[in-house]
Amino acid sequence: MARLGGFLARKDHGEPNVKTIWLGMQRILDFAAGIRFYKELQAAGSCV
Repeated sequence: MARLGGFLARKDHGEPNVKTIWLGMQRILDFAAGIRFYKELQAAGSCV
């Protein structure tokens, strides 16, 4: 999740902070919304 938020995981950078974790969580939620939307389109019979 931290990597999705922009954390590079280098030795000298320390631990990811709250903002980095939050940004990663937002990206995961965006991916989940996209998957839900795609499944709804498939269920409706739309061509994608």
